[in-house]
Amino acid sequence: MRARRAAAFLAGLALGLAAAAAAPAQELSVSLAGGVFSPSSSAYRGIYGSGAVLAGDVWLKLHGPVGLAVGFSRLSDKGFAVAGDGGQETYPLEFRRTSVPVVAFYQIKVGPAALRLGAGVGLHSYRETWTTADLEYKGHKAAPRLMLAAAVKVAGRLSIFGQACCESIRTGRGTSLDVNVNVGGVQVLGGLSFRIF
Repeated sequence: MRARRAAAFLAGLALGLAAAAAAPAQELSVSLAGGVFSPSSSAYRGIYGSGAVLAGDVWLKLHGPVGLAVGFSRLSDKGFAVAGDGGQETYPLEFRRTSVPVVAFYQIKVGPAALRLGAGVGLHSYRETWTTADLEYKGHKAAPRLMLAAAVKVAGRLSIFGQACCESIRTGRGTSLDVNVNVGGVQVLGGLSFRIF
C-alpha cells in the first residue's frame, strides 16, 4: 500500500512537472552552495553529529511566479560506533548520501531579493561503511522535501544565494536506539547563483 501511494505521488509529480516544463521559461539560473546538515534522528546525531553538504541546482522560473528546480547534493559524514556489549572498542564509520531533488517553487520579489518557497521530492541514495569491520549498509529512498531559498543580486547576473531544506528520510532499518532510522533532517546552505537568461 505504501509503495502504491509513493508511486502515485511520483507519477502525479512527474505529470505536473512535465506540464509546467512545456510552458516557456522566463528565467534560468544555476546555483552552487555548501553548508551544514543537522540530522533529525537522535541515533544519527549520536554517531555522526552534523555533516557537510555540497549542492548545485538549476532554477527554471516560468511566466509568473511559479518555477521548477532540479539539483544534486552530496552529504559526507564520519563517526564512531561503540560496542553494544559495554566494551571499550569503537568502530569508525563513514556515511555518504547523494540526493537529486525535484521541487516546484513560488517566487516572491522583494527589491533586489528573490524569495522562493518550494515543495517536491528528493531521490536519495545512501551508504554507511564500517571501515574496519567489512560491513556496509546501503539503500535508496524517495522522500518529500520542503525548501526555502533566497537570492540577492550583487552585480550583473550574479547573486548571493542561501537555501534551507527539510526532509524526513526513513530507512526502514532500525537499531536499539531507533526502530526506523531517519537519515534526513535540515540542511542550511550558502553560495552563489548565476542567471543565464
